[in-house]
Amino acid sequence: MEGDLIEELDVSLEATLAQLRGEATIDVLKVQQAIIRATHQFMFERGLVQVMPLMLSPITDPLNHGVVDAAISYAGCRWSLTKSMIFHKQLALLNPDLEALYIVSPNVRLEFADRAFTGRHLFEFTQVDFEFRDKEGAFVRSFMEDLLRYLFAAVQRDLPEVLAKYRPQGLCQIGELEIFRTEDLEAQYGPEYEHVKSKEALLPFWLLNHRREFYDKEDPTKPGTYLNYDLIWPEGFGEGLSGAERENEYHQIRKRMEETGANQEAFKHYLEVAKKGLPHSAGAGFGVERMARFICRVKDINDVALFQRRPGMPALF
Repeated sequence: MEGDLIEELDVSLEATLAQLRGEATIDVLKVQQAIIRATHQFMFERGLVQVMPLMLSPITDPLNHGVVDAAISYAGCRWSLTKSMIFHKQLALLNPDLEALYIVSPNVRLEFADRAFTGRHLFEFTQVDFEFRDKEGAFVRSFMEDLLRYLFAAVQRDLPEVLAKYRPQGLCQIGELEIFRTEDLEAQYGPEYEHVKSKEALLPFWLLNHRREFYDKEDPTKPGTYLNYDLIWPEGFGEGLSGAERENEYHQIRKRMEETGANQEAFKHYLEVAKKGLPHSAGAGFGVERMARFICRVKDINDVALFQRRPGMPALF
């Protein structure tokens, strides 16, 4: 199947240059620039400290689905390309003078070709990550709603001529977003509940309680319930942000690692720190390309990327 997809994909120099020269390319780049610029200003005003990104680390997000292993050997150590800086955010908050942080972080996730044409997956993308010590999910969701209002206002103020092309009625007004739970939507819509609900929604919404990575905190009062949340774009654009309260107790981290099949040996130093005590924290990360895709109503996220980054597919540059 993967070979058939590659054969159908036009990776000629002409097609690649056409994408670079595409009429909408500069519009999308301007929107992404506006998002990043306004994000920096918002974070500064809210007192979050910027942490520089890491591209290589002995530990990174294991993810709860298959990806091609992307690692190198260097200095007697195995280094992975960063899938996300989730653990580094948590560890950084060990500093008692750091209460909240953010990172504009490149992420590399070498996913398989079955995600090549979903319209929303790239194997390399940029994520804005943020994390707060001693905060809960409700605080993070409210923070993100404030950030969305700020970013949308900035795009509308700074790029009115661009926005008029793609959203002549303007961007949607962000109030307190509606909250749904995965089990309720699945019972109503079946296994494609996220896509179905996204397609029929007119506003972004929150989706709670996903069973996924070991670092998402399990509700101590309701085993099997997880204190995580995704922001879902409307109009069928799907997930735009993923976040959670974090597991920070050693024995609970070990339990969750066993449940998800995580490699405990790879995380031995992280577990040593957890034994001594990790801070309680909550945070999230949103994809810059996915937000630009939503704002500009781009069907395929690969058309948001200046250079092709379609999962499992070849490229020239």
